Amino acid sequence: ASSWPYPRSREELNALPSPRIFKSHMPWQMAVGGDTKESPCKYIYIARNPKDVAVSYFHFESGKQWSGNYTGPWEHWLNWFIEGKVQRGDWFDHVLSWWSHRNDDNMLFLKYEEMKRDFDNQLGKIAAFLGYPLTDTTRDIICKKSSFEYMKEDEFSNLHEIPELGSFFRKGQIGSWKDMFTVAQSEQFDRIYHKRTEGSGLEFDFE
Repeated sequence: ASSWPYPRSREELNALPSPRIFKSHMPWQMAVGGDTKESPCKYIYIARNPKDVAVSYFHFESGKQWSGNYTGPWEHWLNWFIEGKVQRGDWFDHVLSWWSHRNDDNMLFLKYEEMKRDFDNQLGKIAAFLGYPLTDTTRDIICKKSSFEYMKEDEFSNLHEIPELGSFFRKGQIGSWKDMFTVAQSEQFDRIYHKRTEGSGLEFDFE
């Protein structure tokens, strides 16, 4: 068994009662390992616009032991992110791998920006997808406990057992990339973004 605070071994996972819920940062190929339609699992994937991801990830990794105590500048990090050399790999490959399976019956693809702007509707989609009834009382509890402010103060969601992390939540805002990107960097990223997602039908709100 692992000393990590969350189950890791197959034995630990199999011992958990059903229904089992797992959170992962893996691309589709690693998480599913086969045909999504043949899996008994249901998959909910939440994607966020890549500019905000790059900025959030930069702050998350800077100075942390698991990133080799990275202390490089934002400009260097952004180039790494664009080239897919960061810890989680290429953002475009990752998101598009799940996006290509968005129409599978056991797959629900959501966007962070839409959840921020219309959480009630997105929550309804999740409940319908999972087949769980959603009463007004349950909806109110979920909305409260899923708010950024609540989760930032909650010990469980804020991963308090990892002291080095500090606060797991920073801003949670749409468009925070503007605080870091220069005009030139934004224009360069836009060109890459449109080239990498061309023909996929995948679009994001950046502000």
